[in-house]
Amino acid sequence: MGASEELRETLLDLEEARKKEILHRKMAEALLEGLQVLVASKDPKVLFTRLFDAMKKPLGFEAAFVLLENDDGVFVPLTSSDAVFMQTVWRPAAMLKRVIKGNPAAVFDTNLVGEWAAQPEMVRTAARSALHFSIHTAQKQAVMVCTHPDRAYFSKDHVTLAKRFSVLATQALQKLESEERLADLEKKLEDEIRVAELNRRLAESEQKLAHARKMEAVGLLAGGVAHDLNNILTGIASYPELLLMDEQLLPEHRDALETIRDAGFRAAAVVGDLLTVARGAASPREPVNLNSIIDEYLFSHEHQRSLQVYRNAEIRTDLAEDLFNIEGSHVHISKALMNLVYNAVEAVRHTPEGLVQVRTDNRYVDRPLGGYSDIRIGEYAVLSVSDNGDGISSEDLERIFEPFYTRKTMGRSGTGLGLTIVWNVMEDHKGYVDVRTGKDGTEFSLYFPAIRDVISEGEAAPVFKDYRGNGETVLVIDDLEDQRKVASAILTKLGYRPHVVASGEAALEYLKDHSADILLLDMIMDPGMNGLETYGKIIEIHPGQKVVIASGYSKSEDVVAAQDLGAGSFIMKPYTLAKLGCALKEELQR
Repeated sequence: MGASEELRETLLDLEEARKKEILHRKMAEALLEGLQVLVASKDPKVLFTRLFDAMKKPLGFEAAFVLLENDDGVFVPLTSSDAVFMQTVWRPAAMLKRVIKGNPAAVFDTNLVGEWAAQPEMVRTAARSALHFSIHTAQKQAVMVCTHPDRAYFSKDHVTLAKRFSVLATQALQKLESEERLADLEKKLEDEIRVAELNRRLAESEQKLAHARKMEAVGLLAGGVAHDLNNILTGIASYPELLLMDEQLLPEHRDALETIRDAGFRAAAVVGDLLTVARGAASPREPVNLNSIIDEYLFSHEHQRSLQVYRNAEIRTDLAEDLFNIEGSHVHISKALMNLVYNAVEAVRHTPEGLVQVRTDNRYVDRPLGGYSDIRIGEYAVLSVSDNGDGISSEDLERIFEPFYTRKTMGRSGTGLGLTIVWNVMEDHKGYVDVRTGKDGTEFSLYFPAIRDVISEGEAAPVFKDYRGNGETVLVIDDLEDQRKVASAILTKLGYRPHVVASGEAALEYLKDHSADILLLDMIMDPGMNGLETYGKIIEIHPGQKVVIASGYSKSEDVVAAQDLGAGSFIMKPYTLAKLGCALKEELQR
């Protein structure tokens, strides 16, 4: 073979490879668009219509329809992009039987195939060539058909694409099949999109979905447990604070009460971690600067205690002076930072010259970056924590963000929630996590979307005289007796006149004949009406009734809905004098 012929064959091979690469890219883009359609489409009637649109570009068909098998074994149209196919009836012969068995079929001339020959001439004219592939669920058998008015339009490449798209079409059929499974299916598809956006490889979707289901289950469990624990901690943390206001308290009693109070608030902080893991448990957002959060943490008692344990760790900082501000929760970002630094310090505990570095910088991402999670285009303030430890094994790297997955001794050096908290904080802040690891150490980088807003000046801590009451009446509505007792005791100390009821129904009865200057309303009450329902009924009797909302859980959709109706501040249990006093004072003066 001559050199020119070899060159010609090489060029042909390259051209063929280029075409395959373009085809694969289009296939991946279309599959991702199809997944997005399945997640976003809430109306079953338009689901296949939008899926047809997503598939039309790569498959190049003119029209598409779905045939569904009825009880008689006959196939009839379920939906179609062209009304001409909606009145057809299909009895499976050789071609359709092969398709039903899982073998996609491209028909070059519909006039020559039995199932098509039995259709009206108008149908055959609209579809001179057709592509068929099977879609089915455990209960239903269906066939998707793509048509084109030209003969011999569909090729082997179209058949290959059809095999991939049959997965999407099957999922669409499942979504239509059972309203009961709709919520689970949507969650699965949302997680599949997350996988596609992270690494564009649909082959890893099952592993990622299992991770997401575990995160969701633990989040739901954590939220429920946290609500109950916060209610219990109200008595542990709040009563000592009341007793400590007694100036005649003996020193030994004061020390004991301070120990109890501090233990209660530390337990409340752990509950806060659980709420961070729970989905939808976000704190209020405001413009903040990562440098300020880092400085505050590095001088905190928590950090100093960890350095006492790991004395060989050196911590260095390199903070960008012109760092962008971000919109975030100071509390949650501090938790994420604390967990990253603590893990880094632990990672170098056996390293002779252990070094942990905390850095910030501004980064502009002008094209999507692939990492542990894919990072979209935009401006970011980036927080990085690195160590020179032994690195993370590839096996552990895949699972480090799973709840309760840890190599530490549970209950002694960790809870197994540290990196789960980091992951969920970044999810809630619409940011990204990147992890780089090797034999020279590990670096976690947190990408927060940058904003141009200016940070407001901090307010001075309130003093008791500023938030005490003036004899106003407060109606406490809570289904738990100990919560009513604690709230009543604090309100009395604050100078209010409390009245208590155990349910929303009891509150309505009370307010028919009485009035209250303000309500302290628990959002989660069982049995009977919850807080939102109770407030809705109360404002029918007393329009404009002032109220402060309380809950052992974090701010929920019901809280937002109540505030839309006119409710005031939201506070989380356990109660403290300052927190409750400031909320009541603010609402009474509003």
